[in-house]
Amino acid sequence: MNILVVSEVFWPEDFIINDLVREWVKMGHRVEVVTQYPSYPQSYVFDGYENRGYQTENWESVKIHRFPFVEGYRDSKVSKFRNYFSYIQGGKKVVDNLKGKYDCAFVSQTGPLTVAYPALYAKKKYGLPVNIWTCDIWPDAVWGYGIRKFTLTETLLDKTIKSIYKGCDRIFVSSKKFSETIGRYTDKECIYAPNWLRPAENIESKIRLPENKVNFTFTGNVSRYQNLINTIEGFVKAGMENAQLNIVGDGSYLAEVKEAAARAAAKNVVFHGRRPYNEMYDILTQSQVLVLPLMPQKGIEKTEPFKIQSYLQAGKPIFGVLNGAGREIIEENGLGLCANPTDTEAIAKGFNKMIAYATENVANVHDAAKKLLATRFNKTEIVKRITENLIVK
Repeated sequence: MNILVVSEVFWPEDFIINDLVREWVKMGHRVEVVTQYPSYPQSYVFDGYENRGYQTENWESVKIHRFPFVEGYRDSKVSKFRNYFSYIQGGKKVVDNLKGKYDCAFVSQTGPLTVAYPALYAKKKYGLPVNIWTCDIWPDAVWGYGIRKFTLTETLLDKTIKSIYKGCDRIFVSSKKFSETIGRYTDKECIYAPNWLRPAENIESKIRLPENKVNFTFTGNVSRYQNLINTIEGFVKAGMENAQLNIVGDGSYLAEVKEAAARAAAKNVVFHGRRPYNEMYDILTQSQVLVLPLMPQKGIEKTEPFKIQSYLQAGKPIFGVLNGAGREIIEENGLGLCANPTDTEAIAKGFNKMIAYATENVANVHDAAKKLLATRFNKTEIVKRITENLIVK
């Protein structure tokens, strides 16, 4: 097949769409990608690129079509929304000038649903069927970001969502619970295609966690959705002198989280900063407990957290400070314990309980995690499911 991928992010940015495209190339398919210049997560263009004009480059036999973005989108809502519209216009211009012949378009939606518009434009212009992989659910994510609800905004947003899903010929979802929301806008079937464990040549990290403490570790993007402030407050209330909470990552909410830790006098909370993905396995396996927090909001609760696969690879007990889909995975598969994400007293009790739980259940958790990676989150099976269900010309 000749597949046109439309995505807000792509290599050298580190997202699972890179891996899917790589697998398609291995299968013998030809893939081209329409995307912006790389910028995530700093929201400024990567070294080696200039954020202007149209440019193409090749990566592992994949032709990438790049166009500019609005820099600083991480720093303000205005810039973020300007970037949404800039993406739509820039993507359409690239689609207008495509010379290749394609069998279908495939939208990788890890952020705004409006990322689908250039693909829908390609459908109108070239008759391409549009397949979308929804990894962030609208409208819940929009309200979760802090946009205020008004009758006008709700009406416009609902019309936008309905029109996009109406224009898509096939819908894949990274969380089973997304189907409930999408079902309000279309009667089309949603095919479950969760994230899998991204491949990496694991290396020893420069981060060495203290061997004389119980290490609770969070890794990944630090956004307002991660509920780290409540998690830190709960950890401080737990009063465990022999424990350390490690936060490995960076993101738009890091400054606020650090300020909250300082206010709480959180002396055993250590911010290690962003580290390469291939160090994560080493960091996680040095830990006794892995921490998985999320805000208790509708759209967030429906998400199956992206980091859960790397946590499963480490095979260590998980402390979930969350509700919804992530909590179900932890509790139904015996992976750890969970606490009410808004109750810092309950979070504190959970931290204390996890010390004994981790000691007594580490072998069982390891086996359960290994089984999940081999079944529900099996990369080979998920890639096969997506590929065989693509709607093509």
